[in-house]
Amino acid sequence: MSYKNRVTAKELNLIKGAFRRIFSRSELRRSAINKIKIKHEDPTRKRVKNWGQCPLCNKIDAISNFDIDHIDPVIPLDRTMNDMSLEELADRVFCDESNLLAICQTCHHSKSSCEMKIRRANKKAKKDCKKA
Repeated sequence: MSYKNRVTAKELNLIKGAFRRIFSRSELRRSAINKIKIKHEDPTRKRVKNWGQCPLCNKIDAISNFDIDHIDPVIPLDRTMNDMSLEELADRVFCDESNLLAICQTCHHSKSSCEMKIRRANKKAKKDCKKA
C-alpha cells in the first residue's frame, strides 16, 4: 500500500514545507550562497556585512535578499507533486550542487512565474486530452 493512500494533500504540503525548512539550513544552500558573495560596502546600509551579486542580472544586494534556485526544478514542469514519491522529492530538493544557483529574489520570482505558466499549460493540455 502506497503512502499516497494514507496521506492527505494537506499532509503532503506539510512534508514539502519541512523539506524546504531543512534545506534552508543545509550546507548545500550555504555553499551556493558562498559562490555569489562579494566584497562591497554601501554607506547607506552600514549594518549589512554580507553582500552578493546576482549572476543573472548583476544586481548587488544583501545576501539575505537572495534565493536558491534549483536550475532543474524540484517539481518537473510536466508533473505535479502528487506524481512524485517522497524519496524522489527529497532527491530533487537535496540535489547536486551544480543544480543550484543563488539569484536575487526578483530573478527567482520571474523564473518561478515562467515555470508555473508552463505547468498550468501542461495541466490544461492533459485535461483537454482526457476530455477528447
